[in-house]
Amino acid sequence: MPKTTANNSKPIVPRSKLMVAVAIAHEYELRCARDYAVGAEVQTFGFPQFLANDNTKLLAKFAEKTANLKGPIGLHGPFIDTVHHSPDPEIREICRIRYLRAFDMAEAIGASYVLFHSQFNPVIKVPVYRKNYHEESLRFWPELVEEAELRRMPIYIENMFEDTPEPSRKVADAIDSAYFKLCLDVAHAAIHSKLDIAEWIDICGKHLCHVHVNDCMGTMDDHLGLGQGVLDLSRAFALLKRTGLPLTYVLETHKNTVASMKYLNITKSG
Repeated sequence: MPKTTANNSKPIVPRSKLMVAVAIAHEYELRCARDYAVGAEVQTFGFPQFLANDNTKLLAKFAEKTANLKGPIGLHGPFIDTVHHSPDPEIREICRIRYLRAFDMAEAIGASYVLFHSQFNPVIKVPVYRKNYHEESLRFWPELVEEAELRRMPIYIENMFEDTPEPSRKVADAIDSAYFKLCLDVAHAAIHSKLDIAEWIDICGKHLCHVHVNDCMGTMDDHLGLGQGVLDLSRAFALLKRTGLPLTYVLETHKNTVASMKYLNITKSG
């Protein structure tokens, strides 16, 4: 049975390493970050509807709201249809433009990193796909990594549909930069992969620096609160802690964020 609360009174993750995902319900999610004295990962600008129009005012609003938060600030970049390894050069160019714009938006809100999806698609069963994915990724990312180094703002790559972190690990190994790191989404790994979470953590290895966490019922990305689904999150947190890596964590639990804070034994500040 899933647990609705943790078993001890000590926070499962350090408050200073915890963030709230700010996606659609901006005011509620930002209020949670403020009330619990944690950081925020602004995900709003990952959605096309917020990119296609002038977002100057919304960026200014986020900059004002995030300025007084206690924890780290990050920005989730565009992820809808951004296939950076596409054989179509115009698609790749759109991705480059969108990703460079993400750096600008991240700077505008005071973010310390920008996050993109790996966009690896395991449904494509063509033998040459994995080779092409790797080679095109190594053509695409170096310019973005240079931009990351220039702005001192690392890139985090998140798993989405892939059944193993190996493609991203191979790219990270080849790029070999402190400005190109991996983000593990625990629910995505559980839904789309048969690998145990321990294997995901082990394969990501030294490149792992960031974790997205929410619960689910095992088949859909439900974004339930921690302990409200079927994932063995207590084990996942223990394995992540055992790595000794200075990981940051994002609660992608939206309306269930307060319940998730309770699960983590994080209390309101002040």
